Amino acid sequence: MSQTANNGRIPDHIQLSAKQQNDLLQLAREAISCYLNGQPLPKLGATVAELEQNVGVFVTVRCHTAKGLLLRGCIGQIETTLPLYKSVSEMAVKASTNDPRFPPITKDELGNLHISISVLSKLVPLLAPEAYELGKHGLLIEGYGRRGLLLPEVPLNHNWNKVEFLAALCRKAGLPLDAWRSSQVKLFAFTTLEFEESLV
Repeated sequence: MSQTANNGRIPDHIQLSAKQQNDLLQLAREAISCYLNGQPLPKLGATVAELEQNVGVFVTVRCHTAKGLLLRGCIGQIETTLPLYKSVSEMAVKASTNDPRFPPITKDELGNLHISISVLSKLVPLLAPEAYELGKHGLLIEGYGRRGLLLPEVPLNHNWNKVEFLAALCRKAGLPLDAWRSSQVKLFAFTTLEFEESLV
């Protein structure tokens, strides 16, 4: 895995214009629709440098139901050699059809989907386990042949403190809840640019 030392400073997220964000959201939606209808994945027209970057990205798919907006899938990749727009297309399909926590999305649900995207910054090793900011930084843990990642908004959604977030990160990786204290594991932090479709 490649990291940017950056003197321990966690870099800010990449910048995308409102149009670029909307283009990626539309691409994700079209990719899901094409896949479910047995058609080739859509191709983005003329691209710009920002959409050609090789950066990590996660796509989250939710569905409007009588009980509210329910999670139906979230899948991403930390590192890739693909340009951002291609990663978004592929992760949108995987999030909607290949998240083991949920049954695959069906054609009947297409009209009720709500898509959000998180674009990751470079990963930076933490100088100390708690040297990050809740709600701003996501975390990755690696150790004992396992890896787990949680996005920045997760601790806010659960009202976790820093230690609880680290414990949840260990649980995600299948490690003991206090494994983050071990010298045998590595912790990395990152920021994300998050954007989503309008709820209106």
